Amino acid sequence: MMYYVFPYIDAYIPLYSFQVMESQISNTAQDSLRSLEADGDGPVMIPGPREDSGFFSGTNKQCLEHLEKEKGFLSKEIMELEENMECVEINEQTKIKSEACRDFLKCILYIVESDLDGDTKIHIAVIQNHYHSAKQMVSMVSALDPELLDTPNLLLQTPLHLAVLVRDVELVELLAQHGADFGCRDLHGNTPLHIASYHGYDDIVACLLRYAGQRKSNSNFIPGINDRNYEGQTCLHLSTFNTNLPVIKLLTTYGADVNARDGKSGKTILHYAADTGNTILMDYILQLPGIDVNSRTYAGQTPTTLAKGRGYADIWITLRKFGGKDYENFEDT
Repeated sequence: MMYYVFPYIDAYIPLYSFQVMESQISNTAQDSLRSLEADGDGPVMIPGPREDSGFFSGTNKQCLEHLEKEKGFLSKEIMELEENMECVEINEQTKIKSEACRDFLKCILYIVESDLDGDTKIHIAVIQNHYHSAKQMVSMVSALDPELLDTPNLLLQTPLHLAVLVRDVELVELLAQHGADFGCRDLHGNTPLHIASYHGYDDIVACLLRYAGQRKSNSNFIPGINDRNYEGQTCLHLSTFNTNLPVIKLLTTYGADVNARDGKSGKTILHYAADTGNTILMDYILQLPGIDVNSRTYAGQTPTTLAKGRGYADIWITLRKFGGKDYENFEDT
């Protein structure tokens, strides 16, 4: 049997696999993508400016410099793949060059080529909800290297970030099934799960947690569920901003830490509820298993202290019923 060998990829792909691929693509990369753009969903147009995730964390100079380095490394690696790609027999007999293999790689290079916004063809298909075109391109790219699916644009958004922003469960599932990384961070340190939690996309959150659960090595922990963004907020903190109770339920069911403190002030989600006077959110949080009603911020304030300082008498009374203490009730240590 004939096998294609790709340097830097620990896999041998049988010849018949590329014969199938060859039948699915045209003789050139340009023809291949033209057929994708015309197939089913209409043309893949260059969209307007990218939608930001909604969290400001300062200038992006350092991020852009980092991205340029990563893109340079990726381009060099792809060039080396093209130069060294060859077809050999499993018994190391005569080596031959494969035109089908070269055309397939050219097609991949065209798909992952970035435009002025840093978007690849997959980014564009996703942001325009062109599922059929995205499915073909994702399948082809992941066959070579799933890590190429995580190519970021200038806002450091991967196609998975954009699939979450447009709230397309099918596209999120497609990328998850083909190995997209759930831990990639955008310009503000938000993973796809951070974004879905903030916007209250409970269907997207459920999808991401389900696939993350299938990948986890520890049966009691979902990787990244308690990670902070560059504002110091976990997914659970972000889910409280719009009182997204279904999202809070999903996150806590999958193991999110209800007593996690944010990175800037040390507030928990109960502090957030008390500080904003959100009785609906507070009543829900107080029923969560393991909640610490006397957790203290970096300044030593409890939720009860914050409620009293804000003048929320109803919240202060409720917290006191659950054992909440004011700051002055603590003994000096």
